[in-house]
Amino acid sequence: MTPALVWGLILAAGLGFLAWRGARIWLDAGQLAAPPGAARRLGWSLWGAIVPGHYWWARRLEAMSPPARQALLVREIEKLGLSQANAERCPLCGAEIPGAWALGDRGRATVAPGPAACPECDFRLDSCRHCKHFLPGGPPGAFQLGARPADVTSGRCGFYKRSQPVEQAASPEMARRLKERGYDRVRAPLQIQDSMLRPDFCRAFDPDPKRIKASDVGWPGPRRAAVLRLLGATSGSGPQGRRERLEEGKWLL
Repeated sequence: MTPALVWGLILAAGLGFLAWRGARIWLDAGQLAAPPGAARRLGWSLWGAIVPGHYWWARRLEAMSPPARQALLVREIEKLGLSQANAERCPLCGAEIPGAWALGDRGRATVAPGPAACPECDFRLDSCRHCKHFLPGGPPGAFQLGARPADVTSGRCGFYKRSQPVEQAASPEMARRLKERGYDRVRAPLQIQDSMLRPDFCRAFDPDPKRIKASDVGWPGPRRAAVLRLLGATSGSGPQGRRERLEEGKWLL
């Protein structure tokens, strides 16, 4: 078998697979509660063949009837093994963290405003160690070349700063130099004694997907974000739910 024939077979298999994907979308779109026109249906099929989630977890949900969305939401929650679509399983004790996830401004899943805390142990999804502003380890200068220590039990907050003694804010060598120049206190990142918690005054929490994954918690993908949109639509709290209420209100005018 020549290389050209091998590549030809691979190309044919790939095109066949894309055609199968597109055909599934074409057939499914025709059975929706609000089936699209032929042109839009074809566009969904072509684009969905390349990016399936664009149809199955976006356009399809918008065209489904409310009962169908509710049934899909129930099935997805069962697959997650949770009682609610916005909950998460605690990686420490296995308990369910209610209201852990929410939709951000761009419609992507993110950590809920909080507190996203486990009811059985001290694990918090919105803790300092999961924030992009968290600086693990000792004071600035204690670690060379910007290396991050493996221990993230304590650290500092790169967003909030406080006036602190130079001995606490800098490495011993830097503290000595500051003392020689007459500085007893400097404004430095806030100390975090326990990174599993979060200061009550904090309003700057910015979740870091990599740090959350390091705690054995999977960051929600497009499918989970779609399930959260379903939750908002079926409960009437999301954009889709608001649109449906507006449509229903037109009949009262």
